[in-house]
Amino acid sequence: MSHPQTVGTSSPAEVPRPAPAVIAAVRASCHAVAHRPVRLAEAFYEHLFEMAPQLRAMFPPDLTGQMQKMSDTLLGAVAQLDTADTAELEVALRRLGADHRTRFRVEPEHYQYIGHALTRAVRDVSGQGYTGSLSSAWIAVYQWIAAHMTAGAQAAESETSTADQSPIALPQPREPREDDLDPASRPHDWHRADR
Repeated sequence: MSHPQTVGTSSPAEVPRPAPAVIAAVRASCHAVAHRPVRLAEAFYEHLFEMAPQLRAMFPPDLTGQMQKMSDTLLGAVAQLDTADTAELEVALRRLGADHRTRFRVEPEHYQYIGHALTRAVRDVSGQGYTGSLSSAWIAVYQWIAAHMTAGAQAAESETSTADQSPIALPQPREPREDDLDPASRPHDWHRADR
């Protein structure tokens, strides 16, 4: 089974919006998953922590709320994919990626683990309905979602690194010198009212 190898390194411009047939296949599989979204999330986190145990520390001990959020977000994103204009979804995904980067320190390389865990979880929940073409469809959709999330994360990272720079040092006032007090040594002041 193939999996995304470069997820998290592609920009949204490099990952086209999935074709209508791909979106339709993923949406159809979501109908089967919609009856047990928490099972999808459970399988997702099982696979994620099996592949990348170091990521477990990024999550709360009780994943109940997180599982519901994950499945709601994923199913919501897939539901919006077939709209004519995905600009609103793209903005939401970028914000989500920025939030994951700044609040949870999600790194670009984590998206590869997430992609693998997601496709395996969909396989587990889909049972015999899971085919090679469905796997490819989920990979295409995930790559598109991840490209927008990583773009948001990169933008947040660059904003943070700019904000974290040391403040510009302002010149310190100098002690007055004797020639500062001599009116003949000062430049002509064209704005004085007595002229």
